[in-house]
Amino acid sequence: MKGPLNVRLLVWPQYVLPQKLLTAIAWRLSQTRARWFAQPFIRLFVRLFGVDLGEAERSDPSDYTCFNDFFTRALKPGARALAPPEHRLLCPSDGTISQLGRIRGDTLLQAKGIDYSAAELLCGEDRAAPFVDGRFITVYLSPRDYHRVHSPIAGRVVEEVRVPGQLFSVSANTTLAVERLFARNERLVTILETEHGPVAVVMVAAMLVAGIETVWGAPRDRRPGPQVRTRPLESVELVRGGELGRFHWGSTVIVLTPRDFPDWLPDLQPGGRVKMGEPLTVAGRGDGPAGGGD
Repeated sequence: MKGPLNVRLLVWPQYVLPQKLLTAIAWRLSQTRARWFAQPFIRLFVRLFGVDLGEAERSDPSDYTCFNDFFTRALKPGARALAPPEHRLLCPSDGTISQLGRIRGDTLLQAKGIDYSAAELLCGEDRAAPFVDGRFITVYLSPRDYHRVHSPIAGRVVEEVRVPGQLFSVSANTTLAVERLFARNERLVTILETEHGPVAVVMVAAMLVAGIETVWGAPRDRRPGPQVRTRPLESVELVRGGELGRFHWGSTVIVLTPRDFPDWLPDLQPGGRVKMGEPLTVAGRGDGPAGGGD
């Protein structure tokens, strides 16, 4: 563990908690359709976390059949305007920027003093090779956020990799203390082939959050098995801003781009709030073969 002592004291119980048992219990409860249980829980959650249902397709809490139905809620049609096409990449989700910047060779920044590798995150050196010296952005989805994840760019899904792992929280405190957090947790890796090259979208699960559903998979196919499961795909096309998948409870999304992609907008900084559909990259074609700065 790393980080200040007070942070380590807050985080260390996660090492001994039965992460997967607690997550399984949370999943069962979130599926409970008894209104005497689901409705008070949903209303309490809305008040406790300040959830804004104004953009939701169903804005009345009583319209949801269970907590999971509420948590994976859809937006109203037209609720979000997509960034103009000159901004090549748009934000895939609502949330808070945890980190962003250059991938230094194969290395991504998790938090101050804590790095991890793209090969670990994507589960393979060959898969990570196109992103050497590229760029990454990490977006944390809090409980109040909209929990569907959208494609940041138009492209064809060529591979899905479901990676088993641990289920640490992905809160700000945990990212400061647990080394290689995003490469240790259960996750879904999606590789998109676009007209500008490959883009990786990684949805990271967490404690109470271990359910990741895609628009191309069966609804029950939300968890990895005991081994890494790789699935090549040939006919899944995603439009820019189209839904890619959803969290059953929320977590973190990491996007990786190649070296010659445009840089992140200068006003994007760790701790800043973002919404799905907003521009992430500066307008233009990219840095070219020589690359660029942070």
